[in-house]
Amino acid sequence: MTIKDRFDRFTSKIRPTEDHIDEANRQTDHMKAGLHDKVVEDGSFKLEKILLAGSNAKHTSLRQTKENRFDVDLNAFYSGKGARKEALDKLLYFTRDRLVEIYHQKDEKDFEVLKSAVRVKFTSGIQLWVDVAPIVKDDSLGAENAGWIPRPDGTWRLTSVTAHNEFVISRTQASTKVPGPVRFNRLVRLVKWWNNLQGDLTQPSIFCELVAAAAVREAGGVTGEWQTSLRQVFTFVRRHGLRQPIIFDDNYDPRKVNLATGTVVVLDPINPENNITAAWSDRTRTEFLDRVQDAYDATVAAWSAEADGDEQEAVDHWCELFGDAFRNLSEEED
Repeated sequence: MTIKDRFDRFTSKIRPTEDHIDEANRQTDHMKAGLHDKVVEDGSFKLEKILLAGSNAKHTSLRQTKENRFDVDLNAFYSGKGARKEALDKLLYFTRDRLVEIYHQKDEKDFEVLKSAVRVKFTSGIQLWVDVAPIVKDDSLGAENAGWIPRPDGTWRLTSVTAHNEFVISRTQASTKVPGPVRFNRLVRLVKWWNNLQGDLTQPSIFCELVAAAAVREAGGVTGEWQTSLRQVFTFVRRHGLRQPIIFDDNYDPRKVNLATGTVVVLDPINPENNITAAWSDRTRTEFLDRVQDAYDATVAAWSAEADGDEQEAVDHWCELFGDAFRNLSEEED
């Protein structure tokens, strides 16, 4: 079996199974219906709609493992019309209370108020975690399904779930024009798998999306094979050392925004005031670049071994990136 064949199998196997997705959809459909009913019953707010967001909407989610959780992100759009700010500031907790009413039999520790969402943990079945982000609709971004997400400290962040989804979807569609198996969303999935093995240096999914998008943009598109497309990503980070801002013009003109400051600047493609890497220190950057260098070296060594016809050595090097899962999941089934 060639390395190409192994990548084809690995990229297929790291996706969630259809059964897993169907069960997640069943659970979230119940949650969406229940949340709508509870909000109507309470009468304090009007819930306009609930949309799927995050990795599942972008088709970049991973199969569930010890390192990879299969979570579902939902955006609950509330109308802010007629509501006082003091009431809106409590929207996260309002949403949490309605979810507690839906799942009143669950333990209190299964509900958690996060930075921008309420997490509900299901500990049986597929052990799904669902993050529900309340959003107050606002059309000022000029983007579909835009609005303000409240935070526990009383601050708000403007975003658009549809624009975030479209950022990945449009690049995935563009990648279909390149002959070969590589699609942008699947490339992101591979980068996320590597990222999730980095321990305390693991970054959020959106970081993987933006770095992969910047690398593909600089290279002029994905390549026709997984190995070189992956090397593009690590080459990009290694070449620039995350010293230059990563910024996109999908939804705003980069020349007209005030760039965020920070050790590393990776800007939200919807809201330029949101620096994804605002919390990075010099040490974070240095240690992350060390990991990237190791990954790049492994891709080069794997390429050399493959060119020499030593498949097993090439597999060993790819396992340096993806763990033993690369070997196990890419094996032919008996």
